[in-house]
Amino acid sequence: MGECDGIILIAGYGGHSGYAFAVAYELFRLGFQRNIIVVAEGYEFLVEKFKPYGEVVLQTLPRKPAEPLYRGLGRWVKAFWQSAKLASKYRVNTVFAGGSNFSIPLTMTSKILNTSKIYTIEAIEHFTTRSRTVRLLEDFGGTVLLHWEEQLEIFPKGVVVGPVYEPPLYEAIDRDYVLVTTGTLGYKELFDCIEKLGFKNVVLQSGDIDPHPYVKRNPSWVAFRYTSDIHKLLAGASLVIAQQGVTASIARLAYRKPTIITWNPRVTLGASRQDVRIYAEKLEVPLVEEVSLNALRNAVDNVKPLTKTYHVGSLKVANMLLHCCQAN
Repeated sequence: MGECDGIILIAGYGGHSGYAFAVAYELFRLGFQRNIIVVAEGYEFLVEKFKPYGEVVLQTLPRKPAEPLYRGLGRWVKAFWQSAKLASKYRVNTVFAGGSNFSIPLTMTSKILNTSKIYTIEAIEHFTTRSRTVRLLEDFGGTVLLHWEEQLEIFPKGVVVGPVYEPPLYEAIDRDYVLVTTGTLGYKELFDCIEKLGFKNVVLQSGDIDPHPYVKRNPSWVAFRYTSDIHKLLAGASLVIAQQGVTASIARLAYRKPTIITWNPRVTLGASRQDVRIYAEKLEVPLVEEVSLNALRNAVDNVKPLTKTYHVGSLKVANMLLHCCQAN
């Protein structure tokens, strides 16, 4: 095999960055140290998380979560311009796109300028609906990687690798707190219900929702908008309450924590309710589709240990990327 100049990993932001982190981690463990990891501007807290595993580059996010398409037209132009410069600087033949619109400019410019081989990955919670970006990148010649056999129903030409999730970075212990985490957008109605449940020790990751009123009313709570080290909090939690998305898979598969998934209607571009029902079954966790005090109490009472074991998909992906990089 020939010398490999590097692999571009498009991390983006939010849950999509988790797939890139899992793969970068495995590549580094395999002895590969030429990862170029691309993170969205505005999410600089992710830089520290990725720095040990490669060179981190910031780039414009064309479309922000839940934003109308027309508002980001200028950013789309800027993102394609930045991507062309980056693809010209790093003449690499292998690109892994974690998903979301953030992946589009750089995968396309890399394909055009460097004839790069493109790999992308469907969201772990999608079973009946296809992610728009992943569908577009497949049409552009990309190989779609899948977590579950059932996802072949939506991507028949995809490659099943097993669930890709961030590996455990800390020892799992019980520090007697409930971790509530809802990604980028937050979920006020859920936070209000959690407050009424009367948990004494709560760690709240609130995203775009201001966490200060909750801490003011509940002095024993710890609250913040974002963190670069969600793993430390997952490792110590006695219960994790998460929205649909990848954090639930880290809590459940990496740390095997008691976990509840709540349907967050603010995530308008995510998986369907039916998708999330299947996802919850895969992880063997209760799903709260309509947030209420009774629904959350019932979910807490019905949390059970995880009995299933899955192959770690991120290691298989890392080996695929490394083989592609070195073979060209």
